[in-house]
Amino acid sequence: EKRFSRGMQFQASYTFSKSFDEASSFENVLNPLDIRRSFALSLFDSRNRLVFSYVWELPIPKKHGLAGKIANGWAVSGITTFQSGFPIRITSSDDLELMNSFDFEYPGEPNIVKPFRTINPRGANNLFFDPSTFQPQALGTIGSAPRSVCCGPGINNFDVGVHKETRLSERTRMEFRAEFFNFVNHAQFVTPDGNISDGGDFGRVMQARDPRLVQFALKLFF
Repeated sequence: EKRFSRGMQFQASYTFSKSFDEASSFENVLNPLDIRRSFALSLFDSRNRLVFSYVWELPIPKKHGLAGKIANGWAVSGITTFQSGFPIRITSSDDLELMNSFDFEYPGEPNIVKPFRTINPRGANNLFFDPSTFQPQALGTIGSAPRSVCCGPGINNFDVGVHKETRLSERTRMEFRAEFFNFVNHAQFVTPDGNISDGGDFGRVMQARDPRLVQFALKLFF
């Protein structure tokens, strides 16, 4: 952390974590008769997270008169975030295990038949992993796949703001703000479909986070 001095302040924080559980929500257990079977990465686990925030008053030489109204008071701020992706919940809703529950999540779990690997979702069919990694299990059994596998797409985001404060008189001032969310406008994908019963959607990224959003504000203080 750097306190405000010479027109700048910033703060950086890094978190390393790892979370396991037997259910990440009330109904998330695979086999109520063998709780240990459900032990896997928590669905909210995020291994690495780095956040950098800053405010920088631009070092523009102070001017007077009309030129000062235009040139003085500019600043840039922002929040930059890098974060590991969340685990992917692997499941099935075909009830091959013959344990279907009306009120809870399906306990279905396919078999894992080869090592899990991720692929670039910008390719064919927007697949994030190879669907053939998993296969339906035998009737009356729960498959060998873990409840969750690591990990889905991460976050790589830049939010930037430009703002200017202009003194109009002794009692009044005006503030202008332009804010850019996802400033570089690159695609950031959400966790892919992990339900083998969804056919061609299994392993596919179905959504992306927001594209670049821009907003402007003008405030008068008096």
